[in-house]
Amino acid sequence: MWNKRQYLAAMVCGVLLSEAQAAGFIEDSKTTLRYSQFYWKENNGEGVGPTRNEWVQAAQFSFNSGWFQDLLGVDYSYGLAEDLYVGDNATSISNLQAHHSVQSPHGMAKPIEAYVRGHLVGDLGEVYGGAGKKIRRYAQYRDDSTRILPASTLGYDLGYKLKALDLRYSRINGFSPRNESGWSEDLSNFRGQKIDDLQLYAAAYKLPWGTSLQAEYAESEDYLREAMVKLEHSFALGEGKNLDLYVTHGRQQDAGKLFEYGGVPGLYDPESAHDARYIDVSAKYRFGAYYLGAAYNKVSGDDFDRLFFAKDHGTWNSSAKLFYYFGLKDEEMYKVSGGMNFAELGLPQLSLDLYYALSDHAAGYEGFSRREFQSLLQYNFTGLLKGLSLVWLHDEFHTKGVPDGDTRLTTSRGPAGIITHNAERFYLNYIYSF
Repeated sequence: MWNKRQYLAAMVCGVLLSEAQAAGFIEDSKTTLRYSQFYWKENNGEGVGPTRNEWVQAAQFSFNSGWFQDLLGVDYSYGLAEDLYVGDNATSISNLQAHHSVQSPHGMAKPIEAYVRGHLVGDLGEVYGGAGKKIRRYAQYRDDSTRILPASTLGYDLGYKLKALDLRYSRINGFSPRNESGWSEDLSNFRGQKIDDLQLYAAAYKLPWGTSLQAEYAESEDYLREAMVKLEHSFALGEGKNLDLYVTHGRQQDAGKLFEYGGVPGLYDPESAHDARYIDVSAKYRFGAYYLGAAYNKVSGDDFDRLFFAKDHGTWNSSAKLFYYFGLKDEEMYKVSGGMNFAELGLPQLSLDLYYALSDHAAGYEGFSRREFQSLLQYNFTGLLKGLSLVWLHDEFHTKGVPDGDTRLTTSRGPAGIITHNAERFYLNYIYSF
């Protein structure tokens, strides 16, 4: 297993190429500097959930090289973050890590990406891969980038592309949380036992008539496995109108001796085996600058709310993964959505997205209900202020219910638990490209 010094040494070797050989490596590179300020004011709506009042800032430098002799490239990113203000009433902080108290958080300084990549392109397709620390994205697992600095993972990747076919594999053995400094840490379960790796397999294929097929399998060794298949198709209806449809089926199971069959206090009840399934169906009608959507998600078996490792921020390739999961056993979620940009009013840089989701039943809870409303208003500047964006997110998430004492013994506060969370989040980002 490579350590930090070996990864960085490999990168330095790539950078210290002769000027003549490295022309494409430098000329085709992209260098950016991002400055951000996030202000979040959140409360628990007199229920159970976090109270936040945090204002933080961050800077992130990124360099993505071109290809050296069309074979090798390097990606490097480094980030710094600190608090500007944390309110006295805050009980939680999310963009940074609390130190002596929530009001006195740690600052952050860390490499976010340090990655060597390569590819071979020919008549038989493209073989690609790489090794190091980077932000990885799969349908069933993705390093969270919703905080002021993103999470990232340590490992290696392989892939193959040929026309409409794309095959991918990743092995992850280290994790860098979104709100902590450091190079990486081991994966572990909620008892602190080490998980050797998380392996991800993905296949995507676009059929001749335009339907896309996606399949994935993921397993954190001796702990948890997941699999999914997704079909997606877009119908062109003419005059700028389109209908996008997809259906997804997925499954989540225990995978060995590291799984917490005895339960995790506050998160999971004891269970002799874990087997959760879901079906997710979505339709979106797009017409001009507008869209309308509807989605349905049904969970069966057990709760679909387990994580690949204890500090995993949670990924679920479903319309029911909103602020939290609509993922309890037998829970049925219905969601409507809509959005527009304001091009017809002379403001194409301004957009608005809305959704409302609800469910009224979950196995093991009495008096259960879950509701969520979210609005997202975004503006991307042009001209002299190109690269600057402002976002306002408003969210109201409310869940009610008490355990029936028979099939469910305790109240979960986990990803699909009984949580109330009202949020006002303001994001300012400025990206300068060199």
